[in-house]
Amino acid sequence: MEEIEGIRYVEGCLVGKKYKSGLEFNYTIALPTKSVEKYALLIEHDCINYANVKALKRLADEGNAPYTVCVAVHPAVLTLKNGEKRNMRLNSYDFFNSDFGDFLVKELIPYIVKQHGIVLDENPDLHCLSGGSSGGISAFVIALFHSDYFHRVYISSPSFLAMGRGNEVPYLIRKYETKPLKIYEELSEDEPNDYFGSSYPICLEAKNAFEFAGYDFAFKFFRSEGHCSRYNDENEAYIRFKWLWENYLNEKITPKKNSPRVAKIIKEGSTWEKCENFPEKEKIESPLSKKYTSLAYSFDKQLIYAAKKNDEIIYAYDNTNEKRFLTPIKHAVLHNVFGEKNKGAIDIAVDKTDRLYALTDIGIECVRSFGLIDAILNLPEGKPLAINVDSALYVKTDKGVYRRELNDEIINSTERKFASYYD
Repeated sequence: MEEIEGIRYVEGCLVGKKYKSGLEFNYTIALPTKSVEKYALLIEHDCINYANVKALKRLADEGNAPYTVCVAVHPAVLTLKNGEKRNMRLNSYDFFNSDFGDFLVKELIPYIVKQHGIVLDENPDLHCLSGGSSGGISAFVIALFHSDYFHRVYISSPSFLAMGRGNEVPYLIRKYETKPLKIYEELSEDEPNDYFGSSYPICLEAKNAFEFAGYDFAFKFFRSEGHCSRYNDENEAYIRFKWLWENYLNEKITPKKNSPRVAKIIKEGSTWEKCENFPEKEKIESPLSKKYTSLAYSFDKQLIYAAKKNDEIIYAYDNTNEKRFLTPIKHAVLHNVFGEKNKGAIDIAVDKTDRLYALTDIGIECVRSFGLIDAILNLPEGKPLAINVDSALYVKTDKGVYRRELNDEIINSTERKFASYYD
């Protein structure tokens, strides 16, 4: 290990129990010797990035960053009965789901805190993620699913590629509500082009998506250089972390704005509020109820929308035709995360503009009348059970009933609004 004045190292290993069960994760911790009440946290992928450790130490000594515990989580290893070890880097970093983030937040970090007596600040503004290549996509995906725990992200040549369904992430960034994240991305010109995708264009697509979604975002491009070319560059590390930690003592990280699509639906500053009553839904008497778990009329009642929990397609039936229940029309294809219990909609509801709201495990997917999903709203606390639209958007969970304000244009509309690819 590289000797750095004011830094000591600790190593360890944890085998996943509830999350990433049976996989071994070795870790290395770089601990500042400077004694403070609570430390900030940086989770790094692969090995310790000494450039990051040194830059953060310099910035902390200058008063431009908090003293930070850097934890490098090495890719998982599976040890077979014969002693053979299998590398599980793909399983650790490349999958688009919450598993690795769940392991970090709910198992590894609490274990490290207890095992090594480290006192971390609980403020998510003081929790950061770092990674390059597959570690880069992993860093962002962890932040996406755990934005209640991590608020700062550094990604170098992130592999938003078709290795574990990560190729869809840049487009989901545009649709999700903007999370409270501050993000720094680096990209080089000579990126790999392989069977699972080309890094250069997809990293640019991610850049455009972050800007479209209104993130607090910085981007740096290195011409005539290769994959993750400045990941271990101390000067660049100083620059990126100075930006990431700028005004950290006085400025709380919050979404600067939402994407224009999300902004069309919810009022600025709108949040979920607990309420007493869930508005009664109109009951649809139809033979379709035997085949689908949820039904909803279009606003003009000329269509019936139908969905079921194990099918990612939402169907439409012509309610004006005598043979309407014989021919399903594919209306929309929902986004989902592989491995989730429900591939489809838990429940659906329709507003006065004929926008359909599909309650899913990854959020409330908002389907325009044309069948396109243009926004994914955050879920309230608890396991989602039902959704309805009345004077606002309502969701029932196992924790209670929640209400969220929609834009007046939606609530006060008196007619179905047809939408095409653009509106």
